[in-house]
Amino acid sequence: MTARPANAHQARLLRLLRDGGPNSRAQLGDQIDLSRSKLAVEIDRLLETGLVIADGLAASRGGRRSHNIRLAPALRLLGVDIGATSVDVAVTNAELEILGHLTQPMDVREGPVAVFEQVLAMAAKLRASGVAEGFDGAGIGVPGPVRYPEGVPVAPPIMPGWDGFPVREALSQELGCPVMVDNDVNLMAMGEQHAGVARSVKDFLCVKIGTGIGCGIVVGGDVYRGTTGSAGDIGHIQAEPDGRPCACGNHGCLEAYFGGAALARDAEAAARDGRSAELAARLEAVGHL
Repeated sequence: MTARPANAHQARLLRLLRDGGPNSRAQLGDQIDLSRSKLAVEIDRLLETGLVIADGLAASRGGRRSHNIRLAPALRLLGVDIGATSVDVAVTNAELEILGHLTQPMDVREGPVAVFEQVLAMAAKLRASGVAEGFDGAGIGVPGPVRYPEGVPVAPPIMPGWDGFPVREALSQELGCPVMVDNDVNLMAMGEQHAGVARSVKDFLCVKIGTGIGCGIVVGGDVYRGTTGSAGDIGHIQAEPDGRPCACGNHGCLEAYFGGAALARDAEAAARDGRSAELAARLEAVGHL
């Protein structure tokens, strides 16, 4: 199944069904600014594509009962989380239940061609396992700023060779389905908004500390990306003028003090200097922190 929503109204209906589960036509009408006749046309068109199905009778609101509308159970979605040193690929159904998952070490500095060869091989392995014959949509998270409308990384500090690479276009052609590309922490924020601690919150920050440091900014229920997609790229804000060298080439970045490599370096120093018996024991056991 490779059907796509034909317009913004259909895309909105699909999001409502994704976030709210099965709904009657009347309930959907309460949540979208469309006339009853226009709503009926768009729902019928979605039914024809197979993206949604009519399933079970809705609760009566007076008059003839209608069927609930829900996302088709056969839908298969691909999620790809590209980190600095590893990549995760998962397949879900329309309710975002994970049906298959793979994780592998990877170096994002190898560039987009090498990384996506690995991603496509992992996706093929998941297809071969029987969890999906193909994909109806894919979401890709990358550890750097993204110009969201085009799905293109913009001067990502720790991703040499990725600037301007057409991620969305290239993967859409390879996978044969719509592809969304965004900064990984923006996607984390959306996940918390959809099914985590931020479900009832309209304005919040989601901060990730890993190899790098990033922030997903949600204002009024929508992700705020800024003009070039760099609004949440807080890891490279200068915290100390002429400070520690950072992997991005600058000095004094927040990431140079509190990113994963910096924390590991400071922990190892504490272990070797005798400031932490626990860290010293771990260093002796595994040889590094």
